[in-house]
Amino acid sequence: MTSRIDRLRAGGSAFSAAVLLLAASLTGCNPIEGYRSLAGLNKNDPDPATAPFTQNLDTSQDTGYPNLASVPSAPIVNSTAAERAQIAKGLNDQRTATEAPDAKGSPGSAAPGPVPPPPPIPPELVAAAGNTPPAPAPPPPPLRGANEPPLPGTLNSTLTTPQIDAPLPGVEPTRPAPGQAFMQPMPPPASSQLPPATVQSANPQPAPPPAALPPPQVSAEAAARPAPRLPPTPITLASFDLSPTAATLSPTVVAHLADVVARYKDKPGTVRIVAYAAPGAGSAEQLNSFRSALDRAQIVAKALANAGIPIKQIQTQAAPSSPTAPIGRIDVQLLPPPGASG
Repeated sequence: MTSRIDRLRAGGSAFSAAVLLLAASLTGCNPIEGYRSLAGLNKNDPDPATAPFTQNLDTSQDTGYPNLASVPSAPIVNSTAAERAQIAKGLNDQRTATEAPDAKGSPGSAAPGPVPPPPPIPPELVAAAGNTPPAPAPPPPPLRGANEPPLPGTLNSTLTTPQIDAPLPGVEPTRPAPGQAFMQPMPPPASSQLPPATVQSANPQPAPPPAALPPPQVSAEAAARPAPRLPPTPITLASFDLSPTAATLSPTVVAHLADVVARYKDKPGTVRIVAYAAPGAGSAEQLNSFRSALDRAQIVAKALANAGIPIKQIQTQAAPSSPTAPIGRIDVQLLPPPGASG
């Protein structure tokens, strides 16, 4: 059910639309002027028929802008030395007449001296004016009373922009730009008149030969010291392949391990078991591959321990595979004790 407020709102909207349409039709379809007219904001606007300079504004809107490059600079009028000397002489005469004492002896009360004539007009200004005497000033308008309205004036100005055909006196004429400068070519150097021996002495000399150093001399103390001990070189006793999923050793591998045990008993040392792992795409996969390789190495270490090699002499190690050591390869190495000859 439509309430009364909704009906009033609908009626107000229709009334506002009708007022806007009426204002637009009255102001020539200009909503801004229609709103200003309805709101009373244009009551102080000047009347276009009586406002001054209306025609000048309309005419200036249709004309183009002047070319600022064609407007000459203001003339520079310089006074001559004789004119400046005459002006200074007149000022000095006025000061002398003012400071001269009167009959009572008080300065400043004497009659003023003769007034110097005005300085002559510079000839360039006379030539620019065309030797025409200045027009007499129009008489001032009569005084009006306090309650009288001002005299009506002209609505539009009749002044026009002067057209300058020739440059004014004192303005320097436009000079063409100087031509582009070109650097003179450098003269060729004069031939040397020095003797050939002197010219040859100025050339760079070849580098001296490298110095020959004597062989190093070992001191008696350093020679008396024993040679440093090098780490033992491992000896590969057996090399075989073991599947990553194998849980036991094949008879061929057991035969290889029997040979390793015999070599160990002949020359005891440290037995190292190296199992080669497959490369992994990530860190977790590579870690799992190394764990699987260590598990295979532990199977071989357990078999060697059961065959008689002490468990403390067995080392297990995992290494990445290579073209010479494929995946699943196991090397059993023997490291002699330090100080033992290979």
